[in-house]
Amino acid sequence: MRFVYGFLRLWPLCCLKALFRTVVLLVYLILSKRRRITQNNIRYAIGGDYKKLALRSYLYFADMVAFNVKYLQNRAFIEKHFNIEGYENYLKAKSLGRGVIFTTAHFGNWEMLVCAFAVLKEPINIMVRPIDNKSVDELVESIRSSCENKVLSSRMSAFEFIRMLKKGEVLGILIDQAGGDGSFKVNFFGRKAKVSESVGVFACKLGVPVLPAYLKEENNSFTIVIEKAILCDRDKPKREAIQEVMDRVYERFEAWIKSQPHKYFWMHNRWK
Repeated sequence: MRFVYGFLRLWPLCCLKALFRTVVLLVYLILSKRRRITQNNIRYAIGGDYKKLALRSYLYFADMVAFNVKYLQNRAFIEKHFNIEGYENYLKAKSLGRGVIFTTAHFGNWEMLVCAFAVLKEPINIMVRPIDNKSVDELVESIRSSCENKVLSSRMSAFEFIRMLKKGEVLGILIDQAGGDGSFKVNFFGRKAKVSESVGVFACKLGVPVLPAYLKEENNSFTIVIEKAILCDRDKPKREAIQEVMDRVYERFEAWIKSQPHKYFWMHNRWK
């Protein structure tokens, strides 16, 4: 796997895009069940020409993978082409001394988002779900770690994450997939979606500010957008306060996705 990855990194970006678009188109045509899930998700959430948008989202994903193969470990490229908007929101959140949670969705180039922040400012801890294939998981972890971020398994004890936040550390979490025991839900495009409430729990238990962030792509310029912090109203009843935090996070996600729906990972059955 490492040899193949190293070999592909030598290719021009245009050739990588052609390769991954070919693979993704074959997947789109062959895996009919996954194609229907993608189309139905878009039809329910966005409407319009959902079949065309489904194909466009597959092609965007192919281009994103190609881009990451070429540039994810290229610090010089990141320093030249990336910048940050809303960094003052991060500094304000960090000044509270309660740790910080960066949260994002599978929207845009989420892998490059955390890598670029580490290169431009400082490494953070990122919570990830281990990949089932061990060799692939080891390769992906090494790539993520090359940006100097610390990769942590989502299977770690919650007490470990709490300890880190209490020490004032920064934790990055993707939270737009089903998690927890399925009992906690938020409104997502007008339908109830099962989510893990961990971010809301950390925010309300520890007073941790939650910073939604995403990567904005414009031609050959890339901007990390850090939005204003979401804070828990700890005067409210616990469950109500946690629900409010999670609802506010997902409202931000919806706004991003509605602006550029082809950049969301619709292949996942979000409302199962």
